[in-house]
Amino acid sequence: WAFDLMDTASGGRARGWKAPALIDLRLTRHQRLQSGLDSYWHVDLIRIFGSNPSRDAGDIQVLDNLAAHHAWRLYRAFWQVGDARQHWALRLGWQGYDELFGLVPDAVDLLNSSFGQMPTSSQVGMPIWPQTAPGISARWHPDAFYVMAGLWSGVPRDPGIPQGLNLPRRGDGSLQALELGLDRHGRYKLALGAWALHRAGVAQQAHRGVYALADIVLLGAGSARHLGGFVQWGQTQPYQSAIGRYVGAGVRWTTRRHGRVSLGMARALLSPSFRLQHPGSARAETAYELTWRKRIDAQLALQPDVQYIVHPALAPRAGHALEIGLRVDSSF
Repeated sequence: WAFDLMDTASGGRARGWKAPALIDLRLTRHQRLQSGLDSYWHVDLIRIFGSNPSRDAGDIQVLDNLAAHHAWRLYRAFWQVGDARQHWALRLGWQGYDELFGLVPDAVDLLNSSFGQMPTSSQVGMPIWPQTAPGISARWHPDAFYVMAGLWSGVPRDPGIPQGLNLPRRGDGSLQALELGLDRHGRYKLALGAWALHRAGVAQQAHRGVYALADIVLLGAGSARHLGGFVQWGQTQPYQSAIGRYVGAGVRWTTRRHGRVSLGMARALLSPSFRLQHPGSARAETAYELTWRKRIDAQLALQPDVQYIVHPALAPRAGHALEIGLRVDSSF
């Protein structure tokens, strides 16, 4: 489970504490098949509750990645098979695009949603946390080079199905995704990716995007104390999205004794259509975040967090928002 306390200390639309929370029940089973392949079954049932800090801050990038509609959901239910010797894996079932594509290892501790999944893709109807869709994904990774591809049937984020299964329906369309790159675990990751989201029978609503990312160990590669840095870039059609372009960057300092300290900047360039609908909006919204994740023991971690949102896009007449918070998460 995870629980956040976030306070809009200044600026934004309103003051006060917000407390999004998550309960996650997981079941995983691993088998070694007679053919020598590794087989995994994985199921996630999640319960989301609490309040959304972005309602007070007025930001469009979603400053807390736990915030979502209250619901019980079957988040993931998939079967994965692969061969480590042949360097491939195949996954079938309910899964999220954001579990595999566009991942930045040194950004995982930052709470702002843009660091986990760029807003040029996350805000257009992708099958991402917390509502996924049935699909198939594959990865081939000989040595450092890798290529991933995915196909999803059904489009999530439908207000008509606020909880439970996201079953495919006529007219849902599909999502196709491709990513290729170089990944030396513990040293660097470089990737390029593209995606296309289609609505069945409505060609003009096809939505496409591209992205690039780099994550590199800057100091202390291979040691317990090291400094990593990352950059992100994403772009999609501005006439179909609130955010047409995104740039993110950050660093993470890791030590065995003191935990991990992360600093990040996420800048979302607003589309002309969004600015037309929200008079007075600035050209871009920028979020700065500083967070420190400290593991207390094997089951409990604490994470103080500070964010400063410059020109919150959904509150153009409000001041820059200062957010102060704490995440508590535990596993058993």
